[in-house]
Amino acid sequence: MLLPRRTLLGLMTTGLLAPPARAQAPLPTLRSARGQAIRFADPAPVGRHQLIGLDGRAVPLDRFQGTVLIVNFFATWCPPCRQELPALDALLQREPGIRAVAISVDREGARIVRPYLAALRLNRLPAFIDPEFRVARRADEATPQDPFRLFGLPLSYVLTPDGRNFGYVAGAMDWAGDSARALLAEAGGAR
Repeated sequence: MLLPRRTLLGLMTTGLLAPPARAQAPLPTLRSARGQAIRFADPAPVGRHQLIGLDGRAVPLDRFQGTVLIVNFFATWCPPCRQELPALDALLQREPGIRAVAISVDREGARIVRPYLAALRLNRLPAFIDPEFRVARRADEATPQDPFRLFGLPLSYVLTPDGRNFGYVAGAMDWAGDSARALLAEAGGAR
């Protein structure tokens, strides 16, 4: 069951939304909508996924492999997402050795996402859609084998250059801050 937008946002900001269990390491409860970085004890490969572009074309996720990759999940109705997407775009401009993709889970797909992203004036951040939750699974439908599980938005997974799921950031992250730099540097060295 997908929670109504207000309920999901309320749970995110009050800290009542708990992440799903992970087979590799127990995950703590989301405490706030501020970026809480979680590193997995044993980064597992994410496998093959097809991302659907705003133009409807499929792009393999492993096309972005070879450097640290941030896989950000967002929705147009999510206020913290509106702040985080420009921060990710700015990160890509400052740090050419980092890549990122933004994936919308809006049910309306590209029709609603395209004008939303245009209003944010993003220059470098590639955007994709996943209205049917094929790349990421909702927490209530996820299994421990699913590498991308959504238990709140925004949610960003950090992948190592060889395509392993290093960890995630629950809530909006200050991608220009020291914590983000340390997380990305650590993911780049993890093999």
